[in-house]
Amino acid sequence: MLVSPRMATLLLVACFTLGGRAQLSAQSIDPAALRGVVVDDTEAHFEGAWKSSTHVGPYVASGYQHDENAAKGEKSARFNATLPADGEYHVLLSYTTGGSRATNVPITIETADGPKTATLNQRQAPPLAGFALVGVYRFTANQEAVVTISNIDTDGHVIVDAAQFVTADEFQQLEQDAKQKKPAKVAAKKKEEAAPPEEPAPVFTRKPVEGLPQLTAAQLDTMLALPAQDTIDEETFLRRVTQDIAGRQPTVDELETFLADASADKRTAAIERLLTSPDYGRNWGNYWSDVVGSRQQEPELTFHDYRPFKGWLAEQLNSGRGWDEITFHMLTAKGKVGQNPAGTFIAFHQADPARLAGETSRVFLSVKIHCAECHDHPFVDMPTETFHGMAAFFVRAQAKIPWNDSSEIELVSKPKGEHKVPGQKEDMKPIALRGMDGGAEYDLGLADMPRRAALATWLVDPHNPFFARSYVNRIWARLMGRGFYEPVDDLGETGGSPVLPEVHDALAAHFVATGFDHKELVRVIANTAAYQRPLAPSEEGSESAEPAPFAMAKTKMLRGDEVFDSLVTAIGLPNVQPEKTKPTDAVRFPIPPKSTRDLVNEAFGYDPSFEDDLLVRSMKQAMFLMNNTQLQKQVDARPESDTHLAKLLTAESDNERAVVKLYRGVLGRSPTEKEQQLLLGHIHKVNDRGAAFEDILWSLLNSAEFTTRH
Repeated sequence: MLVSPRMATLLLVACFTLGGRAQLSAQSIDPAALRGVVVDDTEAHFEGAWKSSTHVGPYVASGYQHDENAAKGEKSARFNATLPADGEYHVLLSYTTGGSRATNVPITIETADGPKTATLNQRQAPPLAGFALVGVYRFTANQEAVVTISNIDTDGHVIVDAAQFVTADEFQQLEQDAKQKKPAKVAAKKKEEAAPPEEPAPVFTRKPVEGLPQLTAAQLDTMLALPAQDTIDEETFLRRVTQDIAGRQPTVDELETFLADASADKRTAAIERLLTSPDYGRNWGNYWSDVVGSRQQEPELTFHDYRPFKGWLAEQLNSGRGWDEITFHMLTAKGKVGQNPAGTFIAFHQADPARLAGETSRVFLSVKIHCAECHDHPFVDMPTETFHGMAAFFVRAQAKIPWNDSSEIELVSKPKGEHKVPGQKEDMKPIALRGMDGGAEYDLGLADMPRRAALATWLVDPHNPFFARSYVNRIWARLMGRGFYEPVDDLGETGGSPVLPEVHDALAAHFVATGFDHKELVRVIANTAAYQRPLAPSEEGSESAEPAPFAMAKTKMLRGDEVFDSLVTAIGLPNVQPEKTKPTDAVRFPIPPKSTRDLVNEAFGYDPSFEDDLLVRSMKQAMFLMNNTQLQKQVDARPESDTHLAKLLTAESDNERAVVKLYRGVLGRSPTEKEQQLLLGHIHKVNDRGAAFEDILWSLLNSAEFTTRH
């Protein structure tokens, strides 16, 4: 008797492919080889935040979804099927079983006789090679058959994989086939023949632009039309520009060399030196990693590691690659994150179309569309199609999530699937920001890579009304204390009123004219007199009139990576990485241990998109600087400790000069005369040179000045 390819697939033997074709897991059931009408979870409509997984097999196609055993009553999955003829059909559902599964999964079936309900126990293994029978119901061919799975009041994880509709004869064959242990090698052949060719990686091409002027620092100052004022002193300038470009304070040698330089253009030269240093890309790579990662959610038992992504961003930025090309590669990446870190943005959002729709618009365009996900925006003219048109670009992307190793998260393409607006039957076309300036519409049926490439190409187009302005607004806010728009991730109709929009537009045109050169943008801003003005005075108790916009730079809290790198510069703080905890029977997937940098980021890190009034200094930050064991080891003046402080006191016997060098190394400036007198008095009073300088160093590290950009 010939072996049925469909039955062979049901026995779940590995499905390999040859010649560069796509490959399914060895636990995959080929939906094309199943009897009847099959709807996979990739074609279902989900309400709420579900998690994709491949942890337990067997499963249909490339994985399944689960509700994380959370938000009960808020999550559902709907399968819509068009059946070939009127009549009764057996309805089956595929799920993976386990002890944590729910025993009371509610099912609703829309039939020709009205809605019917059933309950599924997912702790019991599905008897028909991965499928379990829900019931027999009557359907008509002119109306879609709808099966909805919910997590209302369920007592465990709810699994959603696939729905199958078969006639009575087909169901009888399923039962017979399940009893016959058929060889599975035919399934592998079937899958090999059916596998679509792998989609080629899209190629980035920058559209040429002509006629856009580039700005000089002097022209930018003229446009700002700020009142005349002296610029900041040499020490303050070097600390500010080093913090902004390199993400740390200057070293003592850098500061003393700069102060000794008598050339008229030494500030410009310092900016150039910092822009060409490796610290430039590392600092701004950390910044953009924080922007991207601050609102990503970790999947179950997989902890995000952003180090590959930060390294990739640093390399791109230091090489001078344009922001448009960097963004293009982030939106069109495939493969494992560890091998292609550009995929971090999509992979760490688990290729969820809804999350990616909102975050792509917010991060790269500074347009917030989240409020239009479930309904038209309540406050502005933004239909829900604006959100779902963006989601449709990501509907065929999939992230395969491993356990405990985010570098193994793999971005792959689904062979089919379209997006639907909740409550609507029609498929949603991929539309970039429908109803807003510059929107672009694409046809249904696009494969994953052409679909994402179309979005990326539109997004980074020089004529896109948001892309360049979004980037410029963020960089201006980081360097000047506030953006032209606040918050910096909202240039849309929901954002606040802009400040100096003509300057914003001119800088955006400059950014486009330079080929989206981020270094050139930082260069022109840092060389302005506006950037080099004194800090704005405290508003408390001030009766003066409101100053002109950007008349004075503003202070900002340092981000976590900036605090850590400043600690490295100031006291040589090592980045201690504890050994990984070995799995045990009780803890199979231990949480990765935190390095010193991780602990600093945990205390001082924040979302760079937040407005300043949302950023507060915390007890956790104070306790870290006061009590962290690794940090305290560096506040040690004993010669045998070999710390920065010990080396300073050994090399410098004069207390006055030692205090100056300590101040310069920690705060990037010399002490004032009053501070010098106070500290020299303390050293004399303590009558223990090492202990006194330990007190001074500890005080400087715990000052607000140390963790503030000014």
